[in-house]
Amino acid sequence: MRRRVALGAAVAAALAAGGISAFASGPSVTLAGNLTPNGRVIWNLDALLNDVNGARVDCYDGKRLEIFSVAKGGECPSPVARYQTYVFTFLDAFHSQFTLVARASPPQTGATSAPLRVNGRYVSCPGGLYHHGGPGWLVEGGGAGPNGYFWCN
Repeated sequence: MRRRVALGAAVAAALAAGGISAFASGPSVTLAGNLTPNGRVIWNLDALLNDVNGARVDCYDGKRLEIFSVAKGGECPSPVARYQTYVFTFLDAFHSQFTLVARASPPQTGATSAPLRVNGRYVSCPGGLYHHGGPGWLVEGGGAGPNGYFWCN
């Protein structure tokens, strides 16, 4: 019994001190305080891609508004007008606050934006942090390319 209590206290102390980063999500407190709202969106998208695809090459499909991956060392398919290598802003971002959601139909995001998919699933943003409250969806609009204009709708 004493061992369980001691182990529980040790885990709680490590979590409080930030010693176990696997449970953390989002950018560090220091970085988060220096990012714009759009910067936090891009950081979380980069972290999501690192979390899901690891060291694989990420490709952006401008026709389907989807990011998918190919094997490490591989290249995105042709034509370049449709497929582009995703350009990371934050190379070492991990533990995204975004989650992937499988849906039978696209979420409603408005007339001028479209939901982005990663590996066939829609990207859900945490409620209230990047949105006006409630669950939001990562969307693309404006035709700015592979990491130019994403936001949470």
